[in-house]
Amino acid sequence: MTRPEPQPGAVLPATPASGLHIDAPDEWHRLSPWMMAVTVVESLPSLVPVLIALVFAGRSAPLVTLLATVVLVPLVTVVPWLTTFYQVTAEHVRVRSGLVTKKVATARRDRIRSVDLTASLVHRVLNLQKVTIGTGGDEQASQVKLRAVTLPEARALHDNLMPTAGTRSAAAASDEQFDAEMPTAAPEVLTSFQNAWLRYSPFSMGGLVIAAAVAGVGVQIANDAGMFDEGVGLARDAFDTVRSIPLALVIAVAVVAVILIGAVLSVIGYVLSYWDFRLTRHPDGTLRTERGLLTTNSISFDEKRIRGSHLTEPILMRPLKGARLQAIATGATKHPLLLPPAPMSDAMRVADLVTHERSELTTALTAHGRVARIRRLNRGFLSGLVILVGISIAVIGGAIPVGWIAVGVLALAGSIGLGMVRARHLGHRLTARSVVIAPPTVARQRIVVDRAGVIGWASRSSVFQRRAGVSTLILATAAGSEHYSLVDVDDATAAAITSDVTPDWVAPFLRPMAE
Repeated sequence: MTRPEPQPGAVLPATPASGLHIDAPDEWHRLSPWMMAVTVVESLPSLVPVLIALVFAGRSAPLVTLLATVVLVPLVTVVPWLTTFYQVTAEHVRVRSGLVTKKVATARRDRIRSVDLTASLVHRVLNLQKVTIGTGGDEQASQVKLRAVTLPEARALHDNLMPTAGTRSAAAASDEQFDAEMPTAAPEVLTSFQNAWLRYSPFSMGGLVIAAAVAGVGVQIANDAGMFDEGVGLARDAFDTVRSIPLALVIAVAVVAVILIGAVLSVIGYVLSYWDFRLTRHPDGTLRTERGLLTTNSISFDEKRIRGSHLTEPILMRPLKGARLQAIATGATKHPLLLPPAPMSDAMRVADLVTHERSELTTALTAHGRVARIRRLNRGFLSGLVILVGISIAVIGGAIPVGWIAVGVLALAGSIGLGMVRARHLGHRLTARSVVIAPPTVARQRIVVDRAGVIGWASRSSVFQRRAGVSTLILATAAGSEHYSLVDVDDATAAAITSDVTPDWVAPFLRPMAE
């Protein structure tokens, strides 16, 4: 950060040992000038339709295209840099931006809960980082972002603005001799990326998400370029060709294509997201995760804010004994990643080191009973039945061959099977320190919330639940998703859970009132 020139007779604010300059109330700084290059690269996806329109417009009106380009480039690059300022004072971090509409984002230093560092590929080439300062509220409203600062400035901001920095500084000031002579303790590496983890990457749904995103961008570009109007005839011919091919062959080719494309894209997405993953514990009481191949992310959070853990075993990874582990925490980072898809043994080891909830994540569950199981099966049956009926109507109308009925039958059987899986995963368990919740999802999940993190209860029941004599008990907490549901529990079970976890709160509602 560039420091202002000292004025005669002025007293400069103290500068921390790490080199972070503390600004006076009237001192403001611009971000790195390389922010203009970063802005161009980050804006490219949203500018693609505009660029395509300019290219087509340039054929008939080159002068208009030239004028639009001259106006557009400075508007996107130079103006945001010229109108963005920031300051770091002893009380707050503030960012001021905007030309026509002014915007001021402020984070009080005593309310800062996280300082995250992110570097895209262009950031890394230019030796920059993006700093996101969170205050623990709504994701957008509670964040202050510095889009392009130099690497030393980003590290200085992180080290001085983290909520544990004040405690660390006070402890250091209490013994100056130790501060000068004792070396800084190295962080403890809790886990790091292993090449063996890559075998789990093809079995996630991330590849399909990436494929959908790429397809969406492609459709938008094709629509703007008018390709759909030209390709209607080709699409009709292709559809007629497909209809002449045996149905079984079409389905087999489609399934194989989806599996192969999804697997390849999943591997690519896994490498881009989790390459060089590291989870470290630092002497100041923070945990830090670092990951990413092209875009690197460094997220720090206070270990004392963890209120539980969330283990997810995707259905495709279960045969390989793979799982993903997240913490449930308060503050700005409510779902910090502790381990990407990796062996279950590694997940249990990390859970034991961080949340000390290994036994809760593996304990046997209390089932929710026959009614809950029947409701899951009914939902699966009805979902499959809708697909079968839809296909049957299309067959009767002559839109598709009769052979598609087999697809509908398979969909019905598969939907019932998934309903059985969801019923088997549903359950809960109370331990001496935690509430364990297993929601009725296809992926097996274990959500562990510390009893000390429970701040309330709610109950919700639909018409069908009331007829079946069950309800959804909702656990309220300040951490993670802030509410977790125990689905389809009977009234006696709900009362037993609430009275066991929070007896002082619910006792007046459970015992008979005095005459």
